[in-house]
Amino acid sequence: MEPNREFDTVAELLEALAPYISARALARICDMSESQMLQYKAGFKQISPRNIARINEKLRTFAAELSAMSLKGA
Repeated sequence: MEPNREFDTVAELLEALAPYISARALARICDMSESQMLQYKAGFKQISPRNIARINEKLRTFAAELSAMSLKGA
């Protein structure tokens, strides 16, 4: 995945994340309901600027948490 990619829709974002994160997982990461995330993905519901900011913030936090993790090895 290329760094600093922007997407126009939740569906595009989820398509890019699909090999790694499901809509259910993204909803959990963003403290949103799965139903709401799926409505955004399908285009049934228009996402508000507030929820766009929320998703962006939660994705950045999650990415930072992932980058701080490692598995001890030999």
